Amino acid sequence: MNLKKLISILLLSSLILPSIATAQESISPEVDPFFTKGFTKSLPSTKLLPGEKDPGNAISPMKRGQRAPFSGVLFSPSAVATTIVEFESFEERLHIEIMKSVAEERAAGDKRLSDANAIAVADKKVLQSNFDAAKREATAFKIELKDLKDSQPNPYLWAGLGGAGGIVFTLLTVFAVTQITK
Repeated sequence: MNLKKLISILLLSSLILPSIATAQESISPEVDPFFTKGFTKSLPSTKLLPGEKDPGNAISPMKRGQRAPFSGVLFSPSAVATTIVEFESFEERLHIEIMKSVAEERAAGDKRLSDANAIAVADKKVLQSNFDAAKREATAFKIELKDLKDSQPNPYLWAGLGGAGGIVFTLLTVFAVTQITK
């Protein structure tokens, strides 16, 4: 049994069972409880009275006060019409509910996607600005380092001057010492 038939049986049973009334007898106490046979709910079993013949599948319109020609379940005309409309429109209502659920899930998925895209774009902008700031800082450090190197005196010149000054100082010291000792 496919799912649509199963759901329609459940729907019909839930609509029919609250409005059940028998013609001359009360409902038999031998009612199958919900879900005893899979997902279907069976109608209450009606026992025939002794000597009563089984009418089979019979439809018998009745008027108030009229005796029922057989034991069974009595439907009012509006209950019959409601049952038929519910049964015939079940597939359409099911399709509408499915399409509604699909649309809701699609909308929720689109929202999650757009939220994720917005977060990704914001993160990209933050990372790009951090990268640009680091790049500008590195460029400024390079310029500052170049300026420091340019402003430093030439070490070879200072070494040469120091060496030349040392030689001159040594020669002067030697000259002064030899002049004093003479």
